[in-house]
Amino acid sequence: MKKNKLKFPLVAIGGLTFLLACGGETNTDNSELNVVDSTATEATDEFADMFESPESDYQLPSPLQVASIFKKSGLSYNSAATNKPSNVKKYTSELEQMLNFGVYSADMAYCVMNEQSNEGRKYLDVITDLADKIGMEAVFENKDLIDRFDKNIENKDSIEFLMIDIHERTESYMDENDMQHQQAIHFSGAWTEGMYLGVYDFEKNPSKEGVGNEISEQMLILENIIKGLKDPKNEGMDIAWLIQDMEKIQLEFNNFKTVKSYYSEENTAEELVLEKSESDALGKLIKALRNKITKG
Repeated sequence: MKKNKLKFPLVAIGGLTFLLACGGETNTDNSELNVVDSTATEATDEFADMFESPESDYQLPSPLQVASIFKKSGLSYNSAATNKPSNVKKYTSELEQMLNFGVYSADMAYCVMNEQSNEGRKYLDVITDLADKIGMEAVFENKDLIDRFDKNIENKDSIEFLMIDIHERTESYMDENDMQHQQAIHFSGAWTEGMYLGVYDFEKNPSKEGVGNEISEQMLILENIIKGLKDPKNEGMDIAWLIQDMEKIQLEFNNFKTVKSYYSEENTAEELVLEKSESDALGKLIKALRNKITKG
């Protein structure tokens, strides 16, 4: 498979390929984004396979991947970008709580990656509270996680390992309790927040041409998220609007003139460069979905 490159001049997408269970090297040159390399493609293929059947397992991403990709993509830390912990009181329905469990998980990783562990500690409290409300209290019922965070708050590596532990406990709990289908909902919140953080960063740093991550790979994974949301086991959840908005983002991207041209048989270009109007439109949709999820 040829190695393509993508320049994304306005909307800096952050935090989708971080959701993969195994990550490849990402080009840290902010002027261009690697779209396809063998490692990323293999990881995406493995992830895609998980959604081939409604019976497949839906795995939550490791927070380590969140931190790693955020770091590689060059996102600048801005405390105003994340969803405020105090907003948690807005989320009274199960769906709102599940989605924002994902949002706050991405925010926690964003803080830890940027060595803002005191802020990250606040998100740990919020995630613990939401876990209790959505039936995953057993993941955090042992206070050792919070104790370990407090004891190692100045040690970024230790905090990252703790985040892996949280991920593994969450995954094991959901597997044991036949809750795998719900991970697509958490995943939607984390994906949207990661995308939003990228948009926010670029709007505050317009001199950047890009901040990491392969946009075409992200759109492939978006398709898989939608498949996960459509799992028959999620039929009792009021997620038609979520599916519709995610499909709108996917359709918008696929219908861009530059995208159609790039993926046509006649194309010989090595780079996909979105027009400003296209990147503006995509950023608008991402922010709108994030506002719905967080009730911003």
